[in-house]
Amino acid sequence: MEYFNRKQNQEQDLEHDKISFLKAMDGFRVEEIETEFDEDSSRSFATELAGAHLFLLGETHGVLENPNIIYTLYKKFGFRNLYFEWSKGLQNTTGHFLNSGELDFASIEKSCDGRITAGHFSLLKKLKTDGALDTVRCFDGLSWSGSWNLRDEQMAKNILTDLPELSTLVVAGKLHTPLVEPEYFKDDPIRHHPMGEHIKKQIANVLSGRIDYYAGRYHNIGVQEFDESVGEKPLRARFYKSSEGLYIFDLPEAHDGAVPNPHETRESLSPEKIV
Repeated sequence: MEYFNRKQNQEQDLEHDKISFLKAMDGFRVEEIETEFDEDSSRSFATELAGAHLFLLGETHGVLENPNIIYTLYKKFGFRNLYFEWSKGLQNTTGHFLNSGELDFASIEKSCDGRITAGHFSLLKKLKTDGALDTVRCFDGLSWSGSWNLRDEQMAKNILTDLPELSTLVVAGKLHTPLVEPEYFKDDPIRHHPMGEHIKKQIANVLSGRIDYYAGRYHNIGVQEFDESVGEKPLRARFYKSSEGLYIFDLPEAHDGAVPNPHETRESLSPEKIV
């Protein structure tokens, strides 16, 4: 009887999560963010993109505004293809959603790290309606495998396989998008080679950048707070090329997005699942 009650409660919780997620999707307004685009940087970006056709955008997962940042850059620079750091197993889920408008929530119900939010599906629907989406691809084939280096190498291979000729925007966590090795991770002696480094070996002129968040919250295995000591908070969103050659999108304040599974915490997951 106790097992039956527990199972029934779990099913009720999942149904509640599904209803909440679908409601968040319906309520999400996809729109361009009012952004100050540096003119020289924008010209440089457009010129470089015309040659490379590939831009790696590093994000912090679980930010409500991320889909609209993607939409803003997508519309500004004429991207045609969108790649997400989602499990390859979700390729059918996204395809079915785009074709039918129906979301197979069971396929994403355990997602808790913010890579998938309600706004992402609203974004896909909007891009299709706009006639601006040729391809959407999920490129993470080894999620939580325990090997950071192996996973990034595989993600790079998945991106480079059958890469479209028209401009592609690749969105991944910001630790994966640098074109050179990042710092050693805390308490980890292994030298980590990011996805971007592997891609650069094949596409030397690939573009890379990131979103910088100056305040607010995000949902990555629970709701987290951004460190507000990163620098002076800009008055509005802005896009520019840094002195290191990276393309930066500054977001003054972030809000936590709606994830399929909002119940997990960092205490409830094993360390290797926190990516």
